Amino acid sequence: MNCATISIEKIAMGITANQNQFQTDLQLQKMSQQQIQTLKYLAMGSKDLREEILKAVDNNPALEIVFDPFEINYKNSQKISSSDNQNILEQTEDKTETLQQHLINQVNLEKLSEDEHSLCIALIQNLDKNGCYGSMLDPVTLLDKNRPQQNKKMLSKCMDLIHHLDPVGVCCKTPEESLLIQAQVKADASELTLFLLNNHLELLVPPVSAQVQKNIKKYLEKWHSQSFAAETPIDNIPITIEEVQNSIDYIRNLNPHPAAAFAYDENASRFNQPDVVLTVEPQEGYLREDDFENGKIKGTDKIWFQVKYASGILPEIRLNPVYSKMPQNKKYFVEGKEFIQSLLYRKNTIALQGCAIVAAQKKFFLEGKGNLVPLTRRQLAKICNIHESTVSRMANKKNSKYIQCQWGIFPADYFFTSGIDTNNGKKISSETIKSKLSQIIEATHNANLSDSQLTQILNQQGIKIARRTVTKYRTQLNIQNSYQR
Repeated sequence: MNCATISIEKIAMGITANQNQFQTDLQLQKMSQQQIQTLKYLAMGSKDLREEILKAVDNNPALEIVFDPFEINYKNSQKISSSDNQNILEQTEDKTETLQQHLINQVNLEKLSEDEHSLCIALIQNLDKNGCYGSMLDPVTLLDKNRPQQNKKMLSKCMDLIHHLDPVGVCCKTPEESLLIQAQVKADASELTLFLLNNHLELLVPPVSAQVQKNIKKYLEKWHSQSFAAETPIDNIPITIEEVQNSIDYIRNLNPHPAAAFAYDENASRFNQPDVVLTVEPQEGYLREDDFENGKIKGTDKIWFQVKYASGILPEIRLNPVYSKMPQNKKYFVEGKEFIQSLLYRKNTIALQGCAIVAAQKKFFLEGKGNLVPLTRRQLAKICNIHESTVSRMANKKNSKYIQCQWGIFPADYFFTSGIDTNNGKKISSETIKSKLSQIIEATHNANLSDSQLTQILNQQGIKIARRTVTKYRTQLNIQNSYQR
């Protein structure tokens, strides 16, 4: 802290021309150059920070790269400069057609509107090397808010189009889902086969027809022992050894890796990945069998999460121990040490905020979309005992950090949402209201409910919301008004 004495002269008192002199002490905090740089690095995305790290290594001989994700065979004593980094990106040779190129060429032949074409391209560019989006951005986040025609209905249409392109079965969340899509596109699979492919592949272990038959019957008995269990698609189908064997043979002929025949640019893909990923994994190893109900864990108090910081494309650096023993190189050594400390602060701050977000939005990470609770940056700052501006540097829209979980990858600012009062005195998040609004419209698509009618329905559900707010949320969901629906 520095104390500054300020003299204020020539202050008009009332309507007189009297001049008075005042003296006061103010407490002013001045940030050091290292603190300024540290906050600058915190706000950076990984691509810009990677360039900053390589630049620092170029200019400071006390710093050396231990590992670079772009150079798997990297030697500890070798340095990669920023110019070398550019060469790595430019020297990627296109030996064969990539999956993205192959799919885009087919999309360009389709008769699509400009909005549909743009959305298809975004979906294709969001695929990983397996042709899936499970480890990439959630498809819903690819909808362009500046294109009102791009909505969930168009998203479903575009994804279905890509499912039918060559190779069949890409643009799915997982390889398992790809097998189901392939069977649906072929349209010749039995009900039993489709049932097994629809989240029941574990019944095929081991893939011996007699054992699979027992697994299916055991599953059906357990399912129907539950109260109010719904009918399954195979309840009225004879589960014979022959039927089971036909299903096993059919599934074996599907392609679990439809994208394997195409090239994949590893270097470019790293830049398409989120800047920072915090992987959220429910830890269930210590739970008992009676802690589960219908395959889900009963009660959120029985689950804890592991939040991992992922450096992604950032090189790992260290101080060269030789320089610490040379007095003439002390300046380089000190600067290098401060730089590494700044990077460590960035890493720890992001991990800390990631843990706080997971703790605050636990219901979302367990049950998925529509379960966010109201959360502000100020609240998170108080939880983490840091300044609100530090939270903003992590969750700003330009260089937002990302959180990866079983539901997809989401920008950090996605988890900050305002709240609206309910009749029971609690607040409900705007994201949850949007989810409810979307469900109401989808369930009553033939009724073409007006915003006033939607407001009334939400009010009846105990949500105190104004019509203009419903209109705003409907517009943000890219849902047309009742006259256009």
